[in-house]
Amino acid sequence: MKIDKSLQEVWDWKDRVYQETKDLSMKETVENIRRAAEGFFKKYNLHFKTFHLLQK
Repeated sequence: MKIDKSLQEVWDWKDRVYQETKDLSMKETVENIRRAAEGFFKKYNLHFKTFHLLQK
């Protein structure tokens, strides 16, 4: 069965990400996501107000 090149690229990327993050704790994972999001917001000059649904 022939696999499309673009699909193989996605699978390879997904595997690389998994290998890089599989040993991280939940706290480290959340921190990595937070840093990536901050970089994205800064790159595109986005500003979001954070709120908590359970806040009284």
